Amino acid sequence: MRECICPVIILMNRNKKRYILPIVFCTAALFVFDVNADAAAGVPQADSVQSEAAGDIWQQQAELAAANEEAYRKAQEQYAAELAAYQQALLEQQAREKKEDQAQQNLAEAENVKTEETDGAASPTEAAPAVIPPAQSLQTLPQNGTIANGRLIAAGLLSAPVETPLKGKSISILGDSISTYQGYIPSGYACFYPETQNDVKDVTQTWWMQVLYNTGMRLAVNGSYSASAVCGDSQAEDSSAGCSTRRINELMGTDGTVPDVILVYMGANDFFRSMELGKFNGMTGRGEKYYTNFTEGYELMIQKLLRTYPASRIYCMTLIEANSGDHPRINEKGNTIADFNQRIKEIAAAYGLPVIDVHNCGMEVYELNHYTSDGTHPNKEGAAKMANYVTAMLLQTA
Repeated sequence: MRECICPVIILMNRNKKRYILPIVFCTAALFVFDVNADAAAGVPQADSVQSEAAGDIWQQQAELAAANEEAYRKAQEQYAAELAAYQQALLEQQAREKKEDQAQQNLAEAENVKTEETDGAASPTEAAPAVIPPAQSLQTLPQNGTIANGRLIAAGLLSAPVETPLKGKSISILGDSISTYQGYIPSGYACFYPETQNDVKDVTQTWWMQVLYNTGMRLAVNGSYSASAVCGDSQAEDSSAGCSTRRINELMGTDGTVPDVILVYMGANDFFRSMELGKFNGMTGRGEKYYTNFTEGYELMIQKLLRTYPASRIYCMTLIEANSGDHPRINEKGNTIADFNQRIKEIAAAYGLPVIDVHNCGMEVYELNHYTSDGTHPNKEGAAKMANYVTAMLLQTA
């Protein structure tokens, strides 16, 4: 209707020109007023939309802030729990170390008393301090103070009362989870033993500690890393791979001592992860890289060991069977533990290294439920079987 006002008035006043201009102005003013009124009426609608959008954004921000606050609270709770667990472990470790120090002090006092008695200096009525009596077998050692026994055995201060050609020699182990024990491997290495479902509850029950006791050797470094494989990054500073420079170099004692003997038990996790077995066509120089081929990685590991420890006696150990019911396990590549063991023997033979065939230590595949806790990790009986076999092989080749 507004669009027609001006023309109609003009027609009606064709003979009255003097009135046209005022009427036009009035009509224009009315039109402008009407338009402004409509625009003003639209402002509340726009403000309403903006308010709703702002409300949605505020709601989203509030929900995000609440979620962040909840995540922070959970993180704080987790941190508090981890801190409490660490503090408890630290207290337990300090208590164990105190017991070990006391045991070593008792042993030293006992040695002094024995020397004085030999020299006739001790009084016959004098009571000797309490000492752990000599044991014919590590299994017969009293369970009280076995942690202290472990420290003494590792230091070469406690062994079977039998002289062996290995007594006093140092030994290092390059291994995986079955050779670990908390407090006896380098800081930062992953550990398996002790484990809730496994009855190996003391370091003296591990296969390698029993070997130390039986032979009289002392531990240089137990460089065993749980879940580690031969394959992986050969040069990264934090690599857990058996072929890495880090793992090889850390077999040396903290004082720079080169071990007299090195035992290599590696390859089980390469099998479980279905690493490519590869082919061995004779000795081949290997460079630094990320290895996914077991044969190549194992050969590089042996080459590095020979270069780093030319005077050490290096033994390659085959792997115990992996259980899959009553038959050997087959990995995703179609390989068995026997395939990996055959490759270990081939590489060791090429480099003139002796092999300790642990696969034949007496744990048959159908017996693994008896000798292991999970078909892989030896329990007390399995560890003792393995220890006896390794001890016999070391003494035969010493």
